[in-house]
Amino acid sequence: MSASLYLKDPAASRYVAGGMGEVESLFGSPLPDLPALERHGEREVFLVHTHSQLRSLLYRYLEALLAQIGVVAVARSTDPARDVAQYEQALMGVLRSVRAADRRQGLLNLFWLAHSLDAAEHLRKLEPRAPALRRGKLSLFPLLQSFYRRMEQASRLQPGEAPVGAEDENFALVTSLIEDGFAFTELSVDDLDLAAFLPSNKRYRIAPEVFFEIQQVLVKEAERRLREGDRGLLARASSHLPGLPRENYLKPASLVKFVLSEPVLTYLLADPFGAGTRLTASPILRAEAKRRSGAEPFEVFLDLAAGLRRFEILAHVRERVVLLGSTTAGPDLEDTRSRGLRLYEFGEAAQVLNNAVPATVLFLDLRGFTRTSEGHISERDLTRELYTVFDGFVPIIERFRGTVDKYLGDGMMVTWGTGRADPLDPLNALRAAVLCQESLRERREEGRTWFKMGIAIHHGRAYVARFMEGRGRVQATVIGRNVNLAGRLSSANRRPIEDGAGAAAPPSEPKAASGLQVSVDDEGTLFNEGIAISRDTLVQLETHIAVVHGEGGMEYEDEVIGRRLVIRYAGDAKFKGVDSSLPVYAVDYEGRG
Repeated sequence: MSASLYLKDPAASRYVAGGMGEVESLFGSPLPDLPALERHGEREVFLVHTHSQLRSLLYRYLEALLAQIGVVAVARSTDPARDVAQYEQALMGVLRSVRAADRRQGLLNLFWLAHSLDAAEHLRKLEPRAPALRRGKLSLFPLLQSFYRRMEQASRLQPGEAPVGAEDENFALVTSLIEDGFAFTELSVDDLDLAAFLPSNKRYRIAPEVFFEIQQVLVKEAERRLREGDRGLLARASSHLPGLPRENYLKPASLVKFVLSEPVLTYLLADPFGAGTRLTASPILRAEAKRRSGAEPFEVFLDLAAGLRRFEILAHVRERVVLLGSTTAGPDLEDTRSRGLRLYEFGEAAQVLNNAVPATVLFLDLRGFTRTSEGHISERDLTRELYTVFDGFVPIIERFRGTVDKYLGDGMMVTWGTGRADPLDPLNALRAAVLCQESLRERREEGRTWFKMGIAIHHGRAYVARFMEGRGRVQATVIGRNVNLAGRLSSANRRPIEDGAGAAAPPSEPKAASGLQVSVDDEGTLFNEGIAISRDTLVQLETHIAVVHGEGGMEYEDEVIGRRLVIRYAGDAKFKGVDSSLPVYAVDYEGRG
C-alpha cells in the first residue's frame, strides 16, 4: 500500500513518468514507510492533528525569519529569539516522541510531510499581505535547511531508546523534504517558478538561463533522435519511462520528462558528438563553462532534475494529508474523533487515535493435523504436504486482496481492512474461503493430502499492533477480542477425529451441496469442517450485497467466483471464557449449471 502512494499518473505529472523504478531510484528500496490511510468521503487520506501550540510557534518562527531577511515587517509584542527557542524546544519534543512511537509504520515521515505542508500553506496565506513574499520566501531555504537539519539529527534516539530495528529505517523522504529546498515554501511542483527560485537559492548553484538552455538543447537532441528512430534512446524510453505512451514521445511535455529522467539524460550526455557538441556550441553554456569548472553546470543540472522529481512525488503523497484544526476547509476535529476515524496526532505525545480498524479476520484450520503429525510420517513429508496445501491458498488470498497475517502450523490467519478498508471485505473473505475449500478438495482428490479444513470469518474492530522482529523487520498483526472470536469459530471445537475416542459425535445435518459441514449441537458445541461466519459478518454482507431470503436460508449469486452461496443459521455456539453465546451461520455453495 505504501509503495502505491508514491506513484503519480504520468498524464498529470510535470517531470515524472518512470513508474516504480524511478521512485525507487530516487528514494531507495524498500521505500520509506507510510502509515495506513483513512477513508474520508471519496478520498483516502491521512487525517493529521498537530498541537495548536506547535503550529503557532511554527508560524511565529517563519514570520521571524521573513522579518530577519527583510521580506516583511511583522509587528510583534513578543521576543523573536524567545519564540524561536520555544519552537525549537516544542519541535524537539514532538520529534523524539514520534520516533519513540513510530515502530516502522511511517509516523516520522508523515509528521514531516504534515509539518512542511503547514509551513507552505501559512506562507501562501501571508502573500496577500506582502507582495514581496512570493519571491522573497525562496530565500528562506538556507535558514530552514540548517535549522531542520540540526533538529532532525539532534532528535535521533540513542541506543536503548529506539525500538529494535529503527536504525534500519529509510530516511530518504525526510532527507528530501529538508535538503531539496522546495517543500517548506511550495505547495506543489506546479507552483514552483524556477526562474524566480534559482536566483534566490544557494542549494542549486545554476542560473535560470543556464538551466533552461541545457534543458532546451537536450529536448531538441532527444526530439531529433526520436524522429530518426534512435534505437538506444527508444530502448531507454521503453524501459525507464513506462508511463509515457510511445505515440506521445514527441509532445513537448513528454520531451521535458525525457531529458529530466536520469537514465535517458545520461544516455544523451554520454555521446560527445551528439548532445555534447550541441551543448558546447551554445554561447550561454560556453560562457558558463569558462566561468566555472566545465562539468559543474551539468552536475548541478542533474542534481536539480533529481530534486524536482523527488519533490513532485512527495508533493503528490502530501496531497493526501488533511490538517485538522487548520483554518482551511476540512473535517472537524471532534467529529473525526467521535466517528472513530484513524487520526494521527502529533503533540507532547505522538499517538494514533482510533487505531482499531474495522477488520475482517479469516482463520483456516486443518483437520487431522494432530493425528497425522503424531503418526507414521516424517517431518519432511509433513512439511511438504503443508506446502502443497498452503501454496494453493496464497494466490486465492492475493486475488481477493487479503493479507496473510501469520501461519499457525496447521492453519493460517488472513486479514482484510487493516490497511485499506473496503465495504466488500467480508464478501472477498467469503470468496477466498470458498475457493480455498475447493483447492483443498482438489488436492485430496489427487491424493496429495488427507486434510480437511474448518474456516471461520468474523468482522469487527481490531487493534493493529506492530512487533519488532529484528533489524529492519516488523510483524504487523491485529489483536483483540474479535480476533480471538474468529479463532474460536475455526478451531475451538473440532470433530472427534482430533480429540480421540470418547468425544461426542456431531449432530446430523442434511447433506450440503459442497460436502462440507458446520453445525452446533444442543449444548452449544460447534463442529466446523466447512465455512462458518459470525452474525456481525452476515450483517456486513446483507448491508452491501443483494442477499435473497428463502426457506433454505439466504442466497447470493456470486458472478466473480461463479458460485451460488447459501447461508443458513447453524445455532448459538458457546465458548469457554466467553459470557454469551455466539450466533453462527454456515455457508454452503454450489456451482451454477
